[in-house]
Formats: sequence, C-alpha cells, structure tokens
Amino acid sequence: MAVIHHHVRPAFNKQHHGAAAQSLPPLIADLEDFVIIPLTHQQQAVAHLTVDIAFSYHVSADDELLLQSLSITLVDFPVLCGRALKLRRGDTVAELVLCVPKAKAQHDADATTSPSWAHVPFTFDTKRPINDDDRNGVAPNVWFDMAANCIPPDSCDLSSFAKDEIYVSKFGDPMTRIRVSTASMEHQVIAISMSHTLVDAGSISLFMTAWSRHYQRCRGLCGAETNQHEDVVRPITFAHPIFEMDVHQNDKETSIPVEWTRLLPNKSGGENPFVENKAIENEKTNVSCTIYYRSRDQMEVLKQKCLEETNRQIQQQRQEQNAIRAPTYFSSNDALLGEVCKQLEATSMLLCMDWRPVLNQSPFFGYAVLFLYIDFPASSDAPAACRNILGWEDISGEEGCKSIVRDSNFVMWKLQNETKQGMTDLIWNSWTDFFTLHDQDCCSDNCSNNDNFAKMECCPHDMFMSEKMCRARVDVARRGLSYAIIFPQPNRSVRVYFFGPSEVGRSLQQSMK
Repeated sequence: MAVIHHHVRPAFNKQHHGAAAQSLPPLIADLEDFVIIPLTHQQQAVAHLTVDIAFSYHVSADDELLLQSLSITLVDFPVLCGRALKLRRGDTVAELVLCVPKAKAQHDADATTSPSWAHVPFTFDTKRPINDDDRNGVAPNVWFDMAANCIPPDSCDLSSFAKDEIYVSKFGDPMTRIRVSTASMEHQVIAISMSHTLVDAGSISLFMTAWSRHYQRCRGLCGAETNQHEDVVRPITFAHPIFEMDVHQNDKETSIPVEWTRLLPNKSGGENPFVENKAIENEKTNVSCTIYYRSRDQMEVLKQKCLEETNRQIQQQRQEQNAIRAPTYFSSNDALLGEVCKQLEATSMLLCMDWRPVLNQSPFFGYAVLFLYIDFPASSDAPAACRNILGWEDISGEEGCKSIVRDSNFVMWKLQNETKQGMTDLIWNSWTDFFTLHDQDCCSDNCSNNDNFAKMECCPHDMFMSEKMCRARVDVARRGLSYAIIFPQPNRSVRVYFFGPSEVGRSLQQSMK
C-alpha cells in the first residue's frame, strides 16, 4: 500500500534524434533542446483552465505496462511534455507560447533522450480507497494530481535564448499530470489533468486511444515489437490551421455570405466569462452544478416531442417573416439542448462545434472548438434553429436544408472571428462523439479493439469530471452564462452536467421521472 511517483519521459530512439514534434505551426525559435511554437488566441484565453477527467475500469491494468506504453505514446505527443513560457519579442507585449522538447543525443552513440524538464508526472496510488458508485459524475480532487501553475509568473525576452540556454525557472509547471488509483484488481481509476491550452475533448480522445493501442502492443496483443510506432497510431499534427491562413483573405466583408455573419453575435459587448479573476458585475448567486441522466429511450421520447412541437409551431408561424423551417428529424443532441433551452427560457446560445471533420484534420491535437452563435425567436425554436444550421436531409425525398457550418471556407472565416462571441444564454458542449463507454458486464475478451478509445485490460465503464473542473464552470454561470456539458454513458445514454440556475437544474432532474 503506497503512493509512488514517476517522471515519464518520451521513449525517443536514435531515429528521433534532432527531430522536433511531427507537425508544428511555424516556429518562433528552434533551439538545441526545444522549439518554441505560438498559441492561438483561444488557447491563450483558456490557459488558466484545466481539463480533469477520470476513467473508471473494472479490471486493473498492469503498472509497468502503463508506464512503458505511456513513454512510447509521448513520442507521438511531445507537446504533453512541453512547458508554457511568457515571451517578449522586442517591444511587444509578452505572449504565452509553448516550448516543445526535441530528442537529444547522449554521449553513447545510440542513446537518445529528452531534456530533463520534459516529462509527465505520473503517480500510482494504492493507498487511497476509491468508490465511484456514489460519485454521481463528479470525481473528488484527491483522485487527481492536478495540473497547476502552468502559466509562469514572469516573462523573458527571446534574446535570452540566443546561446540556446534553457532558463527553466521561466517555465510554467508541467501541463499534464496523471494519477492511477488502484483499489483492487477489479477497480482502477486513471485520472488525467491537462491544461486546456493543450486539449479539448477530441484531443483527450486521441491521446487515450493512442495510449490504449500502445498498451495493447506492449501487452503483446498486436503481434509487433514494443519499440516500433508504425501503424499503431495515425500521425498526429499540432499545426493549427489559423497560422497558415492569409490574414487578409477576409478583408472584403461584402463577399461574406449573410448566413455566416448571422453566426456572429449582433452585440460583442460584455466581459468574456472565461477570463480569470475578472470582477463579476451582477453576480448570480443561486447557481450550481446539477447532474441528470437521459436514457436512450428517454431521448427518443424527447425527439418525438420535439418534432411534434416544432411542426405545430411552424404551422402557426407560416405567415411570419421569422418562421423557422421545420426539419424532418432531430438528433438526440438537438432534443437535449431543446429541453434545456425551454427550461432556461433561452433565446440564444453558443453551440460548440469540432472543426476537425470539416477541415479533414482528424489527427489534429489541440484546441479545435468553434463557437457558433445561434439566436431564435423563442426557446421552443432552439432545436429547429440548431438543426437548420447543421443541416438535414428530407427523408421523404424533398429538398432538405444544406449545412451552413460544414463548409471549410466558413470554418476558416469563423476561426478569424472567434474573439467575437459576445454574451448569450447558454453554452452547449457535447462530448458524446469522442468517447465510448461499456457497461461492467463487458468483459475484457468482449471489448473490441475497434470499438473503444481507452481500452487497457478492459474498456472504461464510466468517466467523471473533477470537482475543480465543476467549480470552474459554476464560476462561468455566476457571470450569467449557463453551461451544459454532455458525457456519454453505456448503452447510448448520457449524463448532463448543467451549470446554471439551481431551480432550472432541479426542473431538469425531475422532468422525466
């Protein structure tokens, strides 16, 4: 019974000597031990936040295999070993950048390693009891080794690195930390804490999938040597497309379709609710994190009600200029957000969209969230408004509604306008497309390698948000912006975290009982 700490470094070999990360944005500097890369405005805006997720397993993984496979995985994800730096370039204001380690040759010919600071803290805990049966979706902070102090307090000038000296004291603390808590051979939790600068939900899925596949290879399930990377994970890219964009390509506002500009708020006033330590005017006090569940059958009922209500409203509004076209179907996500908007009486929202599929950038690791501003005449119109934006096909063969946002030109334009978000009633962020959970009856032999994202000895049967992550989103709600994050559950059900007025949360909990 003990707590054991490790520093896991990338398992570089001689083929990686001198190489930086696979695909990076244009470098600010290329130094002996690391490269300096820029961060987008979005990445810098969320740098004070962490994403802390715990995955629960009913068959414990092998400690040594976890360490070995993680070390191999970090070769493909060197940014996870990176450190943030506040950098000045001449007289410019200091900007937050990322220092990414390079493979470094040792004195003996074939050995290659990374700089001493480039590691992921990894803790094994067999001392602390864990019980996720009564957590109701929230993991205690003690399950985690929390990433903290990732933003350095002091800045430095680029000229400081003229001689390739590494001023480690100027770096922030590690941006990725992992803790594995094992209560027994039948109960283990893998908890990861990462700076939001590095990851979104899609990035966590990419990392956990890669770690899982390397674990399977180390365990001997893939029939290949453990020090080879070929065909285990697809090549990962860290190059955000905004750095390759022509900054003048959108100067001609007259060429921008009106459908695009409608997805920007009419008013950009109001403080960004994610800004750290901002004074809160008119702070909302009666807000909390409310957690509720919807089964697959319940979501089918919601979809049918949504369709019937929308059709009835469209019939009544046909003569009105602002009538919303009626889709012929709704997704589970449409129905869930419609339920929340109705209880919240919301008439606008920010819909989080992953831009990877649109830009054919599925292996992009980083922050790939696009915020779509959508407003609608009444809260009951929310599902139709969202479905019309995302597009739908008429099942009867008639012309449907073409998606506005699944267009690469739109995405590139919107990326340049992400600072124009304004204030709204609700942020909606679904994680269900990125993760697959299995119920505990799914034994290790029945877990398909192709139907999971984080299989070790078995597939995870649950995932939890940390107490700290919940509190940070409650703070957003105190600024007047309700927030909903949707996690998958086994058997295609979902868990909804609603951060907003407590009375609305209670209504959502009770509405389908």
